[in-house]
Order: sequence, then structure tokens, then C-alpha cells
Amino acid sequence: MDEKYPLFTLLIEITKKCNAACDQCGSRCDIHSEELLSKEQILAALRDIRDNIGTYTMLNISGGEPLMRRDLFEIMQEATAMGFDWGMVTNGSLITDKTIEEMRKSGMKTITVSVDGLRETHDSLRHLPGSWDHILEALKKLKKAAFLDHLQVTFTANRRNVYEFEELYRILSPIGLDSIRVSFMDPIGRALDNTDLLLTREEILYITDLANRINAHPRNTRIEWGCPHFLGKQLNNRRFLCFAGIYTASVLYNGDIFVCPNVPHRKELIQGNILTDSISETWKNGFTYFRNRPLPSKCGDCNYRNVCKGDSLHTLDFDTNEPLFCYRDYLEQPPIQTYKDALFARYPDVSFYEISGGEPDADEIIIEPDAFLSIRQYFHLGRKNPQSMYEQQMALIGFSACKTSVVRYVIPCDGALRAEDNAIFSGKILKTVDNELEIINNNYYRSDDRVLCGSECNNKDPMKFLGFIHSHPTQSELQYSTGDDRIHARMLHKFGAYFGILVHPASGAMGAYYGKELRQAKLVIPEL
Repeated sequence: MDEKYPLFTLLIEITKKCNAACDQCGSRCDIHSEELLSKEQILAALRDIRDNIGTYTMLNISGGEPLMRRDLFEIMQEATAMGFDWGMVTNGSLITDKTIEEMRKSGMKTITVSVDGLRETHDSLRHLPGSWDHILEALKKLKKAAFLDHLQVTFTANRRNVYEFEELYRILSPIGLDSIRVSFMDPIGRALDNTDLLLTREEILYITDLANRINAHPRNTRIEWGCPHFLGKQLNNRRFLCFAGIYTASVLYNGDIFVCPNVPHRKELIQGNILTDSISETWKNGFTYFRNRPLPSKCGDCNYRNVCKGDSLHTLDFDTNEPLFCYRDYLEQPPIQTYKDALFARYPDVSFYEISGGEPDADEIIIEPDAFLSIRQYFHLGRKNPQSMYEQQMALIGFSACKTSVVRYVIPCDGALRAEDNAIFSGKILKTVDNELEIINNNYYRSDDRVLCGSECNNKDPMKFLGFIHSHPTQSELQYSTGDDRIHARMLHKFGAYFGILVHPASGAMGAYYGKELRQAKLVIPEL
């Protein structure tokens, strides 16, 4: 073993052919790609490694889709006989009972199967109708066959599937996987044609927070992180190193000796070719650029330069030697001083405006777009609808920081004996709110609600009941009734903090009130 640069992993592009055409693919494999290496040429390279480096090197078979190569298991059975351990990365759509048996006989140790969302999303991203159901059945069969050292699913997060991951995790966990590997879609390969799928800052924060929460429970199926990227505080400032050319090499489909196949295949980076060069000698004497890689200039004053090392090579601009992804640029942004700033960042395409006054130091109530859309539909705002001519009511759910309250969810809960501007408030309403709030908090995790008002709020705090919004269909002046005053005082005493919003459905007029003195709040709503 080379003590300084041990070749721990050799990736072999066994074929460039693929039966899928994935939108997020880091390559551009398709059904028409060629196979340029023969069985004997591949085995000759492996014998070179066995004789001159050793068989500690793990063989990672990739493509294209490896199962499209007819002699795959013949090659790998001989590799096993040489003493190598090997695993495979596959889209899973071609796994059958026969291939599972061939995997077992040829000595396969590990498998990584791609599942990129729930049924409809996965099948559309990969352009393989019906593949999701087939893959889940294949995973169950592989688990039952019980010959693998490690059974893994890989999930490539993008804008179409990122919020499906939690439900996908619930579906996959009972299978008994050893791990689920999460990585991010990067602007390489075919993904360059679909850059609208690249994750936003909020989406990265969401999935990393979710995965950290899953990993906090030792009995859960473990989430492993793909090699890209350095993610700083999101992954506890873990030391990051791109292994390309240091512990990892590859043989590309045409025989080129290279590093990670996702790195741009620039001529000056290719180290040789197994058809003309010894792979063992190339490993020992080549790869000098990768082993003495200069840090990008922007890393010079970075506090993370010793743990990030310039991030991943596959997203490096080799012309400028600058990273296309940088933790500081993407995630470590200046502190947000108010939730309104965070709201504008969260919904960059939505305009918000203040519809009611209040004194300069008045509390502020912000209604997020989804919640306001529900309010607008429920009360038929701006329309004279027969369903809205009796008093209606919704509970407001969200969170508060200092003098700002944020409404994220609303719960319909009409009173008894409804009349035009007067309905009876009963204890059943609060019970309804409690039940619905429990459901929300069982299924919700605040991933990017960092509200800074002198200090950072705990982003694991649950949602809470904030107040009620109710209608007065015939009173456009928006004044509390005597009954409203009593309910407001009762809620304020019970919860300590409370506000009420009054709405006139036909005109769409709204007003918000808080505190013992029923001061008018600043009400901020989206323009939808």
C-alpha cells in the first residue's frame, strides 16, 4: 500500500450506455452511447492493480447503467477471484430475480440504487415510467437475499423532489436499508440543461436540517452525505476533502485514467489510458495537479479554508480556479435582523404591503402567502358570497419573535348558532385548535425561521396558537363587538399573548388588534 496516496477506491465506467435520460444527471449518458473497452482490457488493468498496488482497492462499478453491459457479471466474477471487493451504482430499473442471483454469485458486496423522489416525480425525472414501483420491489428482494454488506439508496436533491424526501424516507425505512445517501444536484452534465432544478439556500437548509434531525436518533436509517460540498455549520463544520486523485481514481468508458468521473474531462487533466499505460504506475507517479492543488484565491481569507480545501473539484471552474459553489456565498449570509427581511428572502417573487396602520411602535402581524390564500378563499374576500353572510372564524397558527408575529397556518373553526355578526364561542373551538395544532407540530420542523431580534430564536420551537380571525359580514367599519371584547380578554388571560383580526368579507377590509388596550397592529399581507 502506498502510505501517502493509498488507492482506496477505483471507479470503473463499465459502460456509457443508459436506459434513462435523467434531468439531474451529472453525465450525458443515453441508450446510444458506446462501449469501448473489452472484458480482457478491463481485467488486464485490474491484474496490474492487484500485482502492483494490492487488492485493498474497492471497485465501484458505474456507468451509464452497469446492468446494460451483458458481460458485467463475468468481468466482476473474475475480479472477485482476484481478491477485489466490489459494489455497483445503478438506477435499479433493470434489476430482476436473475440479476440478483448473478450479483450474489459474482461476489458483489455493496449496491447503491437511485431513488429520486416519490413515484410521479422519480419517474418523470428519469423518464422511466413505472420504474419507481419496480425499484422498491427490487430493494425488498435484495434485502431478503441477504448477501450484501451494504444496501444503500441514493437521493439527488433538486427543486422538484427536495420536499418529498421526508415522505420518501418514511417509505424506504421499513425496507431495512443500511443507509440513504443524499447529495445535491450540481450544474454539470445534463443538469446544465435544467439549472432551474438547482436548490436554493432555503432548500439546502431544509434538507440538511431534516437529515440532521433523522440522524439524531440512532435507530433511524442513517443519512449519509455525498462528497459535495463543504456545508459548514449545517454539518457541524465537518472536515471536507475532495478525494479525487488522492484516494480515488477512475477508468472512464474509453479507458482514460482519471479522477472522479464527474470532474470535467479536460484533456490536460486526463492522466493516461489503460490501453497504453500502466494504471498502477500512473497512480504512483501521476495525479500531481490533484495532489498539489492550489487553493482558489477567494479562499485566502476564509476561516474554513483548512477544512474545506476549496470544495469539490467537479464544481471547480478550471479556467479561473474558482469554485462554482462556495459555502460562504451560498449559505453563510449576513444575519437577518427582522422576520420581514427573512420573509422577503423566502418569497422573492411576492410583494407584501401593510393594509392597516397602527402607532409606530405597534406590534406587527405578517401573514404568509399560503395562509393568506386560505383566508381569502374561506372568507371569499372581495366578493359578496352567500356563504360568507354569517360570521366565520379561523384560528391563526405560527410563531412570534419580539414584536413580530408570523401566521403560517390557519384552521377553520366556526362558532355555534351562527348569525350575521354574532356567533357563540364554545370550548369545542379551542379543542379543535389543540387537536389540529398537535398534528401540525408532529409533522413540521422549522428549517429556516431564523428570526434575529438581538438574539437568535430557537429554530426547533413548535408552532403555537396566535389568535383568531373572524368576520363581521354587515359591519364594514371593523369594530369589535361587546362579545368580541370579552373573548379577546379571555384569550389574552389564557395564553398571555393574543391578537384578533377582524374582516369584512365583501370589501376585503381587515384590521388587527392586540393587548389589553386593543391597540391596532400593523398587518402585513401578500399581494396575490
